[in-house]
Amino acid sequence: MRIGIDIDDVITDTSASMKEYITRYDTNGELTKNIEDIMRGDASTPFIEKFFMDHFLDIAGNAKMKENACTIINRLFNRGNEIYLITARGEKRKIFKGTESLTLNYLKQNNICYTNIIFNAIDKAKLCKDYQIDLMIDDSIKHCEAIRNEGIKSILFTSVVNKSLPTTVTRVDNWLELEEKIDKLIIK
Repeated sequence: MRIGIDIDDVITDTSASMKEYITRYDTNGELTKNIEDIMRGDASTPFIEKFFMDHFLDIAGNAKMKENACTIINRLFNRGNEIYLITARGEKRKIFKGTESLTLNYLKQNNICYTNIIFNAIDKAKLCKDYQIDLMIDDSIKHCEAIRNEGIKSILFTSVVNKSLPTTVTRVDNWLELEEKIDKLIIK
């Protein structure tokens, strides 16, 4: 099976790391007021864009690995599945400059096995189709629904940003639950 996996808030707890930085650097309340948009990577004002440019490398670099993420990704990989990491991180958006090398180093330091990594992934449904992904795991309802609309299975990883939003996409709360869902798909 060819499995696509998002990084932020799926493999790493980027939102928790970002919250720490927002609390530390929010001088005028604008960051706190727009926290959910910021956690989705939306730099909607010059102040928020500057915040991302000044701090995103530290935020991403200090984000903790989600519990069991490394173990389960490597187990899936070692069972013969192809693992495609599909992330919006990348050099094309100026707010994410430097994230490619940071991400590659993070994955290497944490011994995460993968087949390919796709940076600058804005239209994940198209990428999943182009790369013939069988299953995509993401924390974005928008991406999961678009991927499902292309006839590709998707699973929503619950995060701070999506936990209260309704969706008909299959949802998981942690990596152990995700592994169970994937095992059922592989057996079918």
